[in-house]
Amino acid sequence: MNGKGAQRHRILFATVCLLYIAGSFFVFCPVSYASGNTSSDEAAIVIGHVEELKAALEKDDPERAKQVFGTVKKWWTVNKKLVKQTSLQMSLEIDSQIAGISLALLNKENEQALELVGTLQFSLNNYRDGAYIDNEGNQRMTLGTYIMKLRQTGDLIQQQKWNEAQGELKQLQQQWLSVEGDIVSKSQTVYNHAERDLVLLDAYLSNTDQHLLAMPVMERLIASLTPLSDAQYSWWDAALIPLREGLEAMLVVGSLLMYAKKAASRPAKRWVIGGSAAGLFICVVAGFCVAFLFSSSAFGHNSSLINGWTGVLASVLLLYVSYWLHRNSDVKRWNRFLEMKSSQALSGGRMISLGVLAFFAIVREGLETVIFLIGMAGKMSGGELAGGIAAGFGILILCAFAIMKAGARLPVRPVFLASSLIVFYLCFKFMGSGIHSLQMAGVLPAAVKDYLPEYVSISLYPSWYSTLPQLLFVCAGISMVVYQKVMAAHKEARHISQA
Repeated sequence: MNGKGAQRHRILFATVCLLYIAGSFFVFCPVSYASGNTSSDEAAIVIGHVEELKAALEKDDPERAKQVFGTVKKWWTVNKKLVKQTSLQMSLEIDSQIAGISLALLNKENEQALELVGTLQFSLNNYRDGAYIDNEGNQRMTLGTYIMKLRQTGDLIQQQKWNEAQGELKQLQQQWLSVEGDIVSKSQTVYNHAERDLVLLDAYLSNTDQHLLAMPVMERLIASLTPLSDAQYSWWDAALIPLREGLEAMLVVGSLLMYAKKAASRPAKRWVIGGSAAGLFICVVAGFCVAFLFSSSAFGHNSSLINGWTGVLASVLLLYVSYWLHRNSDVKRWNRFLEMKSSQALSGGRMISLGVLAFFAIVREGLETVIFLIGMAGKMSGGELAGGIAAGFGILILCAFAIMKAGARLPVRPVFLASSLIVFYLCFKFMGSGIHSLQMAGVLPAAVKDYLPEYVSISLYPSWYSTLPQLLFVCAGISMVVYQKVMAAHKEARHISQA
């Protein structure tokens, strides 16, 4: 076997090993907890006391805060065993929060105590609503329960209780992680539109002038989700998740590998493969942490933050890669590049950037895949889930090899032009979806404008926060193409005049 063949086999073997690790994790995840009874009714008793504690801390009344917190600790002493029997990880989560509040009050750290009370309130609400993983590995919040909570929030909107409705909506945005896997496996369109509507609702409820626009959006959201509430799930639904989420990452990594192959740079290939492997490793570790150490509901805010920032960073890097691919689609320029780089193939800085971009592309899509699959863990048997994951990743691997084979046999110009267009499209989409995720996480305001265009499939949302950077990217892309055309025409004219 020649060197190239051996290298391909090593890459394939490493990929299969990583997928086997990920698959094994998902097989055992649903059955890794001890069995126990489940109940969330007891949480309703203490939520009122936690709200009193929060009010006392906001008024800077430490004596009242200590008094109310004593009631909360007493409730926890009585009910800790019951919560533990229902969900060990939820018990550990609440226990840690109560210990932190106790220490903060002892040290008179009012701001720290207030922050921890907010997380405790959120955990208790999740426990009451069933938005956690029980001791059998099942996600207790169903899509039907989520729709019921949407209707309750809609009732508050109709009663014009705007502040209460906005508070409930914030909870629903955090609990979205508990049901999004159910939705995306059945309809990517419904999922995209539902995420958009959650941000629109936040924007309308935050703006006094737009309060009356909230109810039609709520009705639309409920109507779109209701048909999916009684859906049945199979291995194919599990397979569709890595297919949908992994396709874009595969296109990025495939373009980078074709670029490295055309440049005849083995170090560049190693950087791309290494970045991809590191991204896969991070996704598997994150999945392990969510399943075994934290609740998926508690991870929801951080998931939006990670998706947001990785999307924005990957978008900026992709813009440069798109420019570079388009710039070198000219055969003469590419040949000059190869002659200049014949000894070192590519500069070290550029090779590192390829690895970083591959890493971000995998993490950006991989984390969503992990969370979606964990959300489906209680919807089917472990065998069906593992079979679906294996099928999805298997199809992705076949597509990747097909793209690599086809790209290797095509001339430089069509390959690089097509790759530059694909990469620019992903750059545009990642920026929109990244900023949208940051709006879901509350990092950026959920401000929308009705006159802005909207096309959710390409992550075009009616908000200047996402539309403006996308518009700047389009202008930059057009400017780069025009500049290259002008410079090429200028060089051609100079060459003719000199001849």
